[in-house]
Amino acid sequence: MTPVDLMFVNDSTFDKLLADAAPAPVDGARVVSLHHLLALKCHAIKFGHIGRIEKDLDDVLYLLRVNKLDVTRPDLRELILKHGTKELYEKLERSQQSERG
Repeated sequence: MTPVDLMFVNDSTFDKLLADAAPAPVDGARVVSLHHLLALKCHAIKFGHIGRIEKDLDDVLYLLRVNKLDVTRPDLRELILKHGTKELYEKLERSQQSERG
């Protein structure tokens, strides 16, 4: 069984997530967009419990790496700062800099 992360959101947020969601391989299921997934993960890091922060941070780093996204892009910087924290943004930026050498 594949593990699934759940996050409860209000109706307005759900409508935004659903509007950009893509069909999933499972009939009737949908998957949030990459940007919305990053926003949700940043929110979880900002407000989550300590036991999840490292996992969610690893997830964000993985998503950035496999999608070749640079956190210094203005839209990504804004997203991370809006849904996460300045400390999270700086950590992601340092991580990407160290990966580049």
